[in-house]
Amino acid sequence: MKSKDMQIVVKTKFENGDGATKIYRDLAGVVSLQTIKLWIKKVRNTGSIGLSSPPGRPHTARTTANILKAKQRLDQKRVSTRRLSAEMNISKSSIHRILRTDLDCFP
Repeated sequence: MKSKDMQIVVKTKFENGDGATKIYRDLAGVVSLQTIKLWIKKVRNTGSIGLSSPPGRPHTARTTANILKAKQRLDQKRVSTRRLSAEMNISKSSIHRILRTDLDCFP
C-alpha cells in the first residue's frame, strides 16, 4: 500500500474510535507508531492528514512563465545555454533543466 492509502486507513480507524497503538498493531508495523501518532495529531488539529505545502524548496526558476520565455527565445533563434541564462537571469543549470525536461531539447 502507498503512504496515502495508509493515511486513509489510519484516519478511518481513528475516527472509528481506535487508539494509536491498536492501529499500529492492526497494520502489523507497516507504519511506525510515531508516524501514526503524528497523523492522529494532524487529524485532531485540522481534520485531515494532508501536508499543507509540499516538502522542499519552492521552484522559483522552473515556473511556467520562465519556461514560456525560454521557448519563445528559442523559437526566435538558436542561442547558447549560457547566453540564455544571462538574459533571463537564471542559473545555467536551471536553464539546462528547463530545456531538457520541459522543452525536450538537448543542448
